[in-house]
Amino acid sequence: MLRTNGAGFVMFELIPFMLSLSKHVRRFFSILLVSLGWCFAVVGSAVAATQLDSVTVGYASFSGHYTSMWIAVEDGLGKKYGIDLKAVYAGRMRPQQLLVSGDVPLVIATGSGAMTSHIVGAKDQVIVANFINKVGGAIYSKPEIKSPEDLRGKTIGVGRAGSISDSVIRYVLRAKLGLVPDRDVKLLVVGEPALGLQTLERGIVDAAPLNMPLNLSAKKLGFRELVNYEKLGITYPTNTVTTLRQTVVKNPDLIERFLKTLIEGLYIFKTQKGKSLAVMRKNLRGAADEILEETYQNTLAEMELVPMPLLQVIRRGLDILSLQYPQAKQTDANAIFDASFVRRIEQSGFIAGLAKR
Repeated sequence: MLRTNGAGFVMFELIPFMLSLSKHVRRFFSILLVSLGWCFAVVGSAVAATQLDSVTVGYASFSGHYTSMWIAVEDGLGKKYGIDLKAVYAGRMRPQQLLVSGDVPLVIATGSGAMTSHIVGAKDQVIVANFINKVGGAIYSKPEIKSPEDLRGKTIGVGRAGSISDSVIRYVLRAKLGLVPDRDVKLLVVGEPALGLQTLERGIVDAAPLNMPLNLSAKKLGFRELVNYEKLGITYPTNTVTTLRQTVVKNPDLIERFLKTLIEGLYIFKTQKGKSLAVMRKNLRGAADEILEETYQNTLAEMELVPMPLLQVIRRGLDILSLQYPQAKQTDANAIFDASFVRRIEQSGFIAGLAKR
């Protein structure tokens, strides 16, 4: 009779039976046992090697900025790094709500959530990567609004309270245009970015800040580009990977493997245009080919292959938020981010090595 011990090796219980066999037969059974033992060992190692950490990442919106993530999920890039990667759209929730609730270990979103949490005293969120350091897009308005001054007394549709849409429009109105939010201009919360364009079309609002690819759609519909954010040169952590401090402490290896997966996805995005456009077409449903092309080119120029979170970028983000939260001026920018993961990945030669594969 055969049985398997805890190490996965096959053994005979009837040893006397073997001893009764001829010399050649005993030799045959000995070789068979050794071979079976190796087979079990190899199969056991293969099963262990295929065991992946299931990781779900939350993300904030449908824009070109998330194409590298979609590529990573679609191509199963995480399997190279021991990850079975899935992505979930946060919808009307803030991505950080998924993070804090424990539904996901990481989110890809703007740095607004992490910075705001530190400002109000909840210091458990940490930015571990940032792919974009500038604010893109523009304020689009009805054609009859011909200058920023014409916004006085008008209504602007913005994203969720505390979102980058809300924070940056407040900064631009006050610091760049000399208009006081909620006094000179009414801000109406309309929700996710796509609703900004819809409310503008329906005449519910007079203007709205829009990013790629919505701003291209706004142009085609005849709305006026009133204020271009890129020309203002606004520095802000716009596309971050954020996690909880406890994850940094307890599972740093998972964070590093996830970042490698995402960085490889970005490398594919930057070097395989046809594939990237196909993935964008699938996820940015309804976008015309010319809009996808311009979105690709714009995103290509924006995203950093080495997504190092930088102190000066976080500080500038806090400066912008200080118009809403005066205590932001006393918030420790160093506590909001951890650059060690990206630094270690870069120094290992991983990013430079992607071009050699």
